[in-house]
Amino acid sequence: MTAPTPYPQIVLDHFRAPRHRGTLAACTHAADGANPLCGDALRIELRCVDGRIEALAFSGEACAIATATASMLGELVLHRDGADIGALGARFARLLESGDEDAGLGPLNALRPLQQYPARRKCALLPWATLCAALAGAPHATTEPDSA
Repeated sequence: MTAPTPYPQIVLDHFRAPRHRGTLAACTHAADGANPLCGDALRIELRCVDGRIEALAFSGEACAIATATASMLGELVLHRDGADIGALGARFARLLESGDEDAGLGPLNALRPLQQYPARRKCALLPWATLCAALAGAPHATTEPDSA
């Protein structure tokens, strides 16, 4: 018998078999994200064409939440205008804070239980912060403001 897990099945699926994991041969944007206090480290690479995200890849070592978020994020942002990503990230942050479902975030709604675990929210926000940094041309991102 296996021990119960606090993570919904979709989170475990994206952690065990992440989509968009790897590198891009020709990326136009990239950033490295780190949370030194918990040890998560991710790199996000993008290929943007005419302001739209045409490809996303991520690599690095991170916990189940950060890895699953990066995987689901990759599916959500493909073919979207880069200018819309900040607003989408703000909606995700509200979902984590309130626990209220946002149909526009699709499978990322599976992370709603993090509303009960404030310390784990930073893990879910790291891929978003790294994506936004890449789009802004910043080389680094963190969700640990004291370590920046």
